Amino acid sequence: MIGRRTVASGQAPRIILGVHAGHDAGAALVRDGRLVACVNEERLARKKLFWGWPDRAVSEVLRLGDVHASEVEHVAVAGKSGSAKEFGDKGYNDLGIARSVVSKLSKGPVAGVLLGQETGVAVVRAAMRLRHAVTKRAMKRRLRTLGVRAKTSFVDHHRCHNASAYHTSGWNECLALSLDGSGDGYCARVYRCADGRMELLHSIPSYHSPGYYYNYVTHLLGFTPLRHEGKITGLAAYGDPKKCIDVFRERLIYDKNRFSFVNRGRWMTAECEYLEEALHDLTREDIAAAVQKNTEDVVAAWVRDAVDRTGARRLALSGGVFSNVRMNQVVWNRSEAEEIYVHPHMGDGGLAAGAALDVYHGARDEYEPHFQEHAYLGSAYSVAEIQETLGRYPELTVTRPENYARAVAELLARQKVVARFDGGMEYGPRALGNRTVMSHAADATINDWLNRRLNRTEFMPFAPVTIDGAASAYFKNFDPEHCKAARFMTVTYDVTDRCIEEAPAIVHVDRTARPQVVRRVDNPGYHDIIEEYGKITGTPLLVNTSFNMHEEPIVNDPDIAVRSFLKGGLDALAIGPFLVTS
Repeated sequence: MIGRRTVASGQAPRIILGVHAGHDAGAALVRDGRLVACVNEERLARKKLFWGWPDRAVSEVLRLGDVHASEVEHVAVAGKSGSAKEFGDKGYNDLGIARSVVSKLSKGPVAGVLLGQETGVAVVRAAMRLRHAVTKRAMKRRLRTLGVRAKTSFVDHHRCHNASAYHTSGWNECLALSLDGSGDGYCARVYRCADGRMELLHSIPSYHSPGYYYNYVTHLLGFTPLRHEGKITGLAAYGDPKKCIDVFRERLIYDKNRFSFVNRGRWMTAECEYLEEALHDLTREDIAAAVQKNTEDVVAAWVRDAVDRTGARRLALSGGVFSNVRMNQVVWNRSEAEEIYVHPHMGDGGLAAGAALDVYHGARDEYEPHFQEHAYLGSAYSVAEIQETLGRYPELTVTRPENYARAVAELLARQKVVARFDGGMEYGPRALGNRTVMSHAADATINDWLNRRLNRTEFMPFAPVTIDGAASAYFKNFDPEHCKAARFMTVTYDVTDRCIEEAPAIVHVDRTARPQVVRRVDNPGYHDIIEEYGKITGTPLLVNTSFNMHEEPIVNDPDIAVRSFLKGGLDALAIGPFLVTS
């Protein structure tokens, strides 16, 4: 029997506020089972991956949903055992006392017994819940300060991840799998989902997470863990995994009998020390390639095993490890699933949405599957607000073209770089057209010069955006009936020869690309620009990168957009109905 979790007796709540106070904190608002607003605190505080209580985000989702604080009927908070800050300013060299002790213990068998088995996890979760009791009271006080006095529930971290994917997938039945570094003691959970209910099939203790090994390599190669893993994914294509794949295969395996990853190495600082010595004479490209290959292999084996055990044909994926777009392609291919769907905000920034959706559907007996058609769930600004902002910059040249899409497309066809700011801000880590920088894709050197303009250091090429009717011309095996992941730029595809010829700027050295495929119904303004560009050039495909400066969150409001436009030295800014040049 699949159990249901219920909330307060009586009439089930219609308006639910979701909150995540931790890594990449944020808030979400669910009304009648639909996400109507989702905002992460980083966009408002202007501090990337903000950790802490999301005061601004809570207020913003209520504003966007036109909901007064007193109208909130239930608050769903992600996490049952608190959210400890992962690292201090020194990364793995600043773990805190408890994790430092466990790291040292991991040089022997003790840590594996303590944290690598269910009994150890249960003890740790119980201790964390005691600490979290104080945090819960503080959270409720913060909510009351904002005027929210509704009943509050706390939802398991991985249930939040899986609920976010299942309840936005549009599927009545699927298998939901979450995978990250750690959350409430686990790194992964598998749920069988049907008729709005979620049955927990299996959990894996966080000690065995493949995500940790990706973090270790991110740290060892001089980048910031929990922030720069995408650089490792891009760097991996330049290396030879065979040079050191055995190091990672010895440390982390997938055990089919246990239905689990198994960490046979050490943990945190102790494992970083081991890897630094074992890999000291290898290039960063080869190290990145090896950890990427081993991650692909163990995760794909786990997912395939889950498919074989359940017979599932549709997979709803969530958790930070599934932000690895290349791995997602491998997982999809090897699982032989009909389709995968990755929640648009697969990391911890999506937990607030998952918590709210779980509480909503947990209170109901009937279920109507709903696909989240787009991710434009953040802050939006009126024409008047945009115009008022532009008026504060007299040095700008501002026009309002009659044929807006054509005017922007003509600039792009002249090889100009154009930023776009329009409509609701994207929810999730990907820029999907409303807070985007666009350029033509015919120049293979764009990775160098545009990254210099934006003060970025990247190894993955810029992503492409195209329209739904053109995608199959550029991406192999693109199936318009099974392309939910491509709508949100969460999976790579092998590219066609035409793509290599017409759009080399978006092709990685492994001949893959991570596309966004836009339907007009989801974003008509963006779709029309790409379509007009295709009419002019014969290539309905553009470079799409996020509109932000290096180490800053994606732009949120018009003023930040204008300042980033000027700082980035871009050629034009398409903001609302206005076209701006400096």
